Amino acid sequence: MLKKGSIVLSIWCVINFILAFIILSYVIVLKKDSPILQVASFSEAEIASLGARTIAALNSFTILYNSCSLVISVLTWPLIRKNLIAGQKSAFWMLVFVIGFVEVMAFFASSYIGHGRWQVNVVQSVLYLVGIGLSGWSLFKKGDKK
Repeated sequence: MLKKGSIVLSIWCVINFILAFIILSYVIVLKKDSPILQVASFSEAEIASLGARTIAALNSFTILYNSCSLVISVLTWPLIRKNLIAGQKSAFWMLVFVIGFVEVMAFFASSYIGHGRWQVNVVQSVLYLVGIGLSGWSLFKKGDKK
């Protein structure tokens, strides 16, 4: 079960990394405005009425959030693949705190824009809960001598 849990958590890392990388590329490389404007269902007229500084601030926050999200994926992946799979309970608790915090904050942040990206949040949260649940069950089940 520990291996299955670590595989599911690794999938979380890969999806999180890919999404953050795509969004960063969209804003930095393609020089497009933050996708949050589309996710929040702003009309073209509403977007046009926003000031340049407001859009720049949204782009800045998008870059900041997604760069942190990308790095969390990079840092948690070896923790999952090496430490968690080796049965280290400290790795489990670190993942509970780090990824759990990110998932809770994703729902909280999404609430400000009418839960515009709820589908992504639900998929990511389900992957996290299944992965951490399988891992925790394996690590802490009764009779385990690890």
